[in-house]
Amino acid sequence: MVGRILFACSFLVACSHAAPPIVPAASDGGAIVVEAAVAPAAPVPAAVERFRVPGDMPASIVRGTTSAPPAIVFLPGLCSNANAYLWGFPEAARRAGGVIAIDGDQQCPGAPGFHSFSWDSMKQHARIEAALGAAGVESIPAGGLVLIGYSQGASIAEQLAFRFPERYSRVVLIGQPGDPTPAMFKRSRAVVTMSCSLDVPYRMKPAAKAIEAIGVPSTYVQMPGCSHGNIAAGDESFDTVFDWLATSSREPIASEPIPIAGPLT
Repeated sequence: MVGRILFACSFLVACSHAAPPIVPAASDGGAIVVEAAVAPAAPVPAAVERFRVPGDMPASIVRGTTSAPPAIVFLPGLCSNANAYLWGFPEAARRAGGVIAIDGDQQCPGAPGFHSFSWDSMKQHARIEAALGAAGVESIPAGGLVLIGYSQGASIAEQLAFRFPERYSRVVLIGQPGDPTPAMFKRSRAVVTMSCSLDVPYRMKPAAKAIEAIGVPSTYVQMPGCSHGNIAAGDESFDTVFDWLATSSREPIASEPIPIAGPLT
């Protein structure tokens, strides 16, 4: 009786942890040869890398799933570290084809590794193109780049979107320190405004409606439970951003790829 109970228990345990079916593969002299199912390998996590930019400090990159270089650029804020920000949404960045991030050109006093941007949009434009060239970009796609700016980076992004709408054609503004100016995006293909829930949603959410009111596709995405300078639910939030941009943008301004200037001189 004990043997039967143990057998029954073993049978129930085996059934409750059923393995993938084993399928007969071949026979050898009447004996059936079977092959055990092999579990698929876990995907390699997305990584953030640094790369050299001639004439400038190193930039950071998350590569896409193909050999094509990224067409998304990230600008951080005051006394920030661009590399650290990319670690906030690496999988979403990879799924979107990759993201390049540059640090500001001014060292933060007393904070090694942290930088701010000078308020020279033409200089930042040249630095972005140098980083793109160092990452293997020869020309900007006809559809333009996606330019993401956080805090001070959002203010720089606004200036660049106005000056070069065919290059920086789709813009993501996160926690901008002042009210975004809708007229600066009148030629943009699309604009996303973002904020942490504990930061400036009262500014960024109405900004999306104001930009949409001038005929530019715009939406607002909120990151949960975070304050200024942070990223929360990064992969989920940026998946939402990139998916919306892919389906809601206006037609491109340019009809052909746009050559970049390349290295800084």
